[in-house]
Amino acid sequence: MTALLGGLVGGLAALASPPAVALLLLGSVVGIVFGVVPGLGGIVLLVVLLPFIYNMSPLLGLTLLLGAHSAIYYAASTTAILLNTPGAAESAATCIDGYAMTRKGQAARALGISAAATTFGGWFGAIVLVAAIPLMLFFVTLFHPPEYFFLVILAVVLIGQLQSGSVTKGILSGAFGFMISFVGDAPSTGTTRFTFGNLSLYDGFSIAVVAIGLFAVSQMFILFGSERHLSSVKAGTVSYRNWDQVLQGIQDVAVNRWLVVRSAAIGVLCGVIPGIGSTAANFISYGQAIRTSKHPELFGTGTPEGIIAPEGSSISKEAGALIPTVALGVPNGPAMAVLLSAFAILGIEPGPTMLTTHLTLVFSLVWVLAISSLLASVMGLALAPVLAKISTIPGRVLVPFIFVLTMIGAYASTTDMVQVLALVAFGVIGLTMKRYGYSLPAAIVGLVLGSTAENNVILTQRLFGWSFLERPVTDILILAILGIVISGVVSSRRARRGTSRTAEKDENAPIGRGELVVDVIWVALAAGYVALAVGYPPPSNVGPTLIGGAALVIAVVQLIGGFVPSLRRVTHGSGRMMFAPVQVPLGEEAPIQAAMAEDIPAQVPAAAARTLGEASDQHEQWVAVAIALALYAGIYLFGYFIALPAFMLLYFLFVHRQGWAMAVVSAAAIGALAYGVVALLLGVNFPTGLVPALLGA
Repeated sequence: MTALLGGLVGGLAALASPPAVALLLLGSVVGIVFGVVPGLGGIVLLVVLLPFIYNMSPLLGLTLLLGAHSAIYYAASTTAILLNTPGAAESAATCIDGYAMTRKGQAARALGISAAATTFGGWFGAIVLVAAIPLMLFFVTLFHPPEYFFLVILAVVLIGQLQSGSVTKGILSGAFGFMISFVGDAPSTGTTRFTFGNLSLYDGFSIAVVAIGLFAVSQMFILFGSERHLSSVKAGTVSYRNWDQVLQGIQDVAVNRWLVVRSAAIGVLCGVIPGIGSTAANFISYGQAIRTSKHPELFGTGTPEGIIAPEGSSISKEAGALIPTVALGVPNGPAMAVLLSAFAILGIEPGPTMLTTHLTLVFSLVWVLAISSLLASVMGLALAPVLAKISTIPGRVLVPFIFVLTMIGAYASTTDMVQVLALVAFGVIGLTMKRYGYSLPAAIVGLVLGSTAENNVILTQRLFGWSFLERPVTDILILAILGIVISGVVSSRRARRGTSRTAEKDENAPIGRGELVVDVIWVALAAGYVALAVGYPPPSNVGPTLIGGAALVIAVVQLIGGFVPSLRRVTHGSGRMMFAPVQVPLGEEAPIQAAMAEDIPAQVPAAAARTLGEASDQHEQWVAVAIALALYAGIYLFGYFIALPAFMLLYFLFVHRQGWAMAVVSAAAIGALAYGVVALLLGVNFPTGLVPALLGA
């Protein structure tokens, strides 16, 4: 107990420095602003911030990221309540009773309920996280190289099965992350692998570049293609000035204190237990509230309990998810996968090292989680009408700003134009993966944990040989991996048997040409990868050969599944319908079924469905890709200081025509950001471009 109290005091003292306080405030503000925008909150914000934590201390970098991440959830719930438009999929459950209360003239009360429940959940989760630290220290002593290797495989397989269109696609997603993690110098021997003589790849692909490309850039392609406003509700209809209602909402939470305690506990458990997911936590909390309520018939009509339940688990689940991430380096979802990427960027290794050498930092993260939940609620209440207006901005207005920010961030973190080009390439790869039902989180986890898997499989080979199979914890992990894969196959087969004749006939139809091309590319890529891998000297060839060989086998199975209907549900599943329009018409008060953001479509309100991008026009998405390439070409030819303002001018004059005023203001703002903030304050020396260099010569 004394050690815990000492750690809490030390963590708070470390967080009390002016830079840490400033970054916590900044992260909260940025999280609130981004959180109200469907398609920009959550993962997109985290990956956009990743390049800016380079050269920061671990405390400052993680304070910025975790502060922003925690603030997203209250902001996302604000628009769910006011506009029936959740800024993040996790807030979809709040739409049900939150928007119903707004229509009854009780918007301020609903916002007060959300603020109090979110804050309580954040503090409850922080307390549980502190109490779990001694248990973390015990469990990490059970793990040695064989256990760590299979734990990494378990994490990738688990996340892949949760967020993909089929069993094979989930595994291939993780394998893709592993394969690109082996690009560059091998840690075991220093052998250069898969660089093809390109000096820019000797250190491999930047984690920040891959994450930004897969998540943020691909999402901008989708957002540009959707060609819609982010919310269909006019912000002018949103107004609340009744602070008595806010206080009444806070009192509602106090009256239903045991409900918020149960919801927060459910959130923590859902965060700790792999396989549940963040969105599901809020719906599970909502479901238990209905089952335990004395008036279940009131749910959906605007009852306070319908807001307390999902909001109570909103941040507590993130605290729970931090436990396996910090203790074992196993993320439980996309956000924690990005946070794991931040650990790698900041030079922090989760597990025993983090729980001993960086224990004070762990306690600081606890405080960040707790304080930011309170900050976000207070600031969100004050800014709610403004935030509602932000969510009605046309998506195409936001796209060029994100393109510019990502290319600034990519160069600031790598100082290499090849990596900036890779940013666009990974954006296209991410778009393709989303379209055909692959798992982006699994790819990121594979990338981040690739070196861990490789080092531990080499150590297992040298120290244990085949005797690793005699280790009980290793056997449990192997059985868990097999169980997840087998259960995925069984579930797919059962789902196929349960489909109607019409659906089964459609399912048995040949797969699309695009998906077939992707399957063929997978086989060719994996085969070429293995052919190169076996030529490297041992032990630098162990990891690539093992992973590449597994990917080749799975890719062949998937290709065969495209022609064999009985295998298709296992190999292709529902991924082909990822971007199909939602066919079920639902009213504004219709119940919402749990759906993971950017994953398999489910019955959600029309506004929430648009956040998933199912109806995006594929032709317009490729136009967005061309725009991103044009921006890169402009930077390469004329440098950042000329290309960025010129790009903003041209975009708002000719692509999304907003007039000279918008074009000039946007160009000036981006120019000031690039020169005044990134170049002067951060000391980044942007390239001048090919044309000015030739003219100067």
